[in-house]
Amino acid sequence: MAEGSWLRDRVAIVGIGHTAFGRRGEFADRGPMALVMEAVHKACDDAGISPKDIQGYTSYSNDGTEAGALAAAFGAERLRFTAMGWGGGGGAMGGAYLYAAMAIATGQADIVAVTRGIVQAPDNRFGAGFARTEAARNAAGAPPSYGIQSPGQAFALAARRHMHRYGTTEDHFGHVAVNQREMAANNPYARFRSPITMEDHHNSRMLADPLRLLDYCMESDSGTCVILTSADRAKDLKSRPVYVSGLAMGAPYRWGGGHFEGILGSGNQMSDDDFASSGHRTIAEDLYRNAGMEAADVDVAELYDHFTCMVLMELEDYGLCPKGESGPFVAEGHTRLGGTIPVNTHGGNLSEVYAHGMTHVIEAVRQLRGEAFNQVADAEVALVVAGPSPAPSSSMLLRR
Repeated sequence: MAEGSWLRDRVAIVGIGHTAFGRRGEFADRGPMALVMEAVHKACDDAGISPKDIQGYTSYSNDGTEAGALAAAFGAERLRFTAMGWGGGGGAMGGAYLYAAMAIATGQADIVAVTRGIVQAPDNRFGAGFARTEAARNAAGAPPSYGIQSPGQAFALAARRHMHRYGTTEDHFGHVAVNQREMAANNPYARFRSPITMEDHHNSRMLADPLRLLDYCMESDSGTCVILTSADRAKDLKSRPVYVSGLAMGAPYRWGGGHFEGILGSGNQMSDDDFASSGHRTIAEDLYRNAGMEAADVDVAELYDHFTCMVLMELEDYGLCPKGESGPFVAEGHTRLGGTIPVNTHGGNLSEVYAHGMTHVIEAVRQLRGEAFNQVADAEVALVVAGPSPAPSSSMLLRR
């Protein structure tokens, strides 16, 4: 076997499920446990199994739905494996799939579910920033807030450096937003389906220069589940299996750390190869080696898009276009349906839902089954990239 190939195609995705998608706090009366349970039921229906058959659960980003509680709720005879991926946001999503795949391939569990439940409370919003309001800080006796206060501000610095170094423009960010809204228009699950124009993008308010409102993903509530099992067992289940060909996680040198220290540099003197990037350069190298593939093999890409600028940088880090040329690449229509590499065919975080990347996996599965709303003709290989974030981050390659 080639280096890194021991896991290749030994595990398959056999079930996908999700709840309706709501705005932030819309499902507060239900809570994440109820949302995840609904998603698990739907994924099991898709796979043709019972929730009692699930022997392991994995998740990431400190998901609050306990694996033991899920196993008990479904009456599982035995819980054999659990794992949680470190990291903020959707960065460790691929790690949750890696843990599940390793557990199955090594005989720790026969069927493992990856789950994510999100219900955002008013005082714990993803977009609220690292610091609380000044009034709350004063009441708590905390010092005044200063410096970078939110993910958007941190990623705006990388976006501005990319613009300075490679000539990227706001138009290029706008092409990402417009294209993904166009994809979402055909997706009945998407939260935002009304088309937008480049003018709409440019007229949306500035939040963290150069990033505008329409460069940001929304805040959402959701429950999602993806079920994996061995490639051998997958052949006997209800839905067409989608094989996991490659998984990788990590970060390049000096990327990561507390409060986006790696993204900001913080005196680390990061080169533009990593600073003006999505931080996925080394992950991409590992992923392609593990899968025995290269960028030219990818037919459809589901790229994490909490901010439009990161889609451009992920295109470059994964070799889907040359370094520094992602702006013209999207402007020429290469990422649209029918282009050379369709991107975020469900609408992504920007227009479908912000579910920390889980719906990127679900869309990739639908594409490879031939069941997508914006179907890429003859799609055989899908790339799924998790969130650029403080280390670690991750990605996966799936094939039909």
